[in-house]
Amino acid sequence: MQNIAQFVCNKNKISYLVFDQNFHILEFNDILRNIADDPSKMRIGEDIREILWEFIGLEDDLNNLYKENSNKHSLHLPMILKANKYYDLDIETFISDSGEKFFIAYGIQKSKESLAYLETLKEINKKTLIYEIQEKKTKKQHFDHINQKLLSFNVDLGGVITAVNNAFLLFFDKDKSEIIGKHFSTFFKARDFSIDANATIIFNAKNERDEVISFHANIIPLDRDGIVYENIILCQDITYLKQLEKELKFAALHDSLTGLPNRSYLLEKIDETIKTSNGFTICLIDINKFKSTNDTYGHHAGDMLLKHVTKILSDFVREQDTVARIGGDKFVILFNTINEEKDINKMKERLLELAPKHPLFYSEDDIIEFSFSLGFASYPSDAKETLSLLKQADKRMYYNKTSSEL
Repeated sequence: MQNIAQFVCNKNKISYLVFDQNFHILEFNDILRNIADDPSKMRIGEDIREILWEFIGLEDDLNNLYKENSNKHSLHLPMILKANKYYDLDIETFISDSGEKFFIAYGIQKSKESLAYLETLKEINKKTLIYEIQEKKTKKQHFDHINQKLLSFNVDLGGVITAVNNAFLLFFDKDKSEIIGKHFSTFFKARDFSIDANATIIFNAKNERDEVISFHANIIPLDRDGIVYENIILCQDITYLKQLEKELKFAALHDSLTGLPNRSYLLEKIDETIKTSNGFTICLIDINKFKSTNDTYGHHAGDMLLKHVTKILSDFVREQDTVARIGGDKFVILFNTINEEKDINKMKERLLELAPKHPLFYSEDDIIEFSFSLGFASYPSDAKETLSLLKQADKRMYYNKTSSEL
């Protein structure tokens, strides 16, 4: 089993260290040498402060942690820079089988390129660190402490579950008798349930609270004399990463101030609509004298006006239409299925009436009035391609704007 522990530890760049109240090292793995200030002093019995200088000054914090004099159950040292690589280090206490209390510190290496994900990953690493499987009882105890929230189970070559850890039982709120002997697809959902040696799979599963949790699963084969007879599947919760991915995708396609779809989203939406629609119309909207609002009342008032216009336009359109902000004080409405001239004229009248009916009440003494300049363009009569359609709408809006200012 030791080769499995080495595989997991190396693949996930996990280092760990066990030390006592007097800072004397009791146990460590070789990966810890990567972050040691003086690797030559990495020895059992050495003072940890001679190895990792970040521990200097933590004496009081560690003493409180040891005596449980604070509300904190761990110490977190984020973003330690060693040899151009970043590491997160967490320190906790645990009780050994003999009743003695020790400290355990464990760290994860971060690549410099993944800085955008670090805040989320740090929270995940506290909860779901992948652990080593060791034959020695003391080392197994330490890794069990790290791995108390990592789901682990064994399956035979047919995918039938033969063993599970306590985290698995707690997650599904079931007894072993309800799990052992069943195919693992009974508990997990995935696009592909094929078990390939050293492969990774994304699983989804519902916990006892009926919440859908996403897991990143590692498959580790067990063999005798070179013949695989069973697989261990280690599942790490990546729900936070999935949520972050969704939020990043939303941010890439939406305006940060108003929350409306942005230019990129609009271009994709128009492209899709061209493929499926027989006709539609877009309207480019410009807020007249927007700069004077910023100059008179400040940029905060300008932001308030943009949000105000967002609300009245969003309330105005139908469910199948799309409102987007494409930059500055310019908005676009995609009117799905509208391309008849009489319908367009009706929309134009109603839009021009919106602004005077809904001034912005900036304060008790200040009411900010505004108006719109509009430019309409229809598919396919005015243009048959997205950018050409927007260009035609912009051209007509600019003409109407300059005409009104004469």
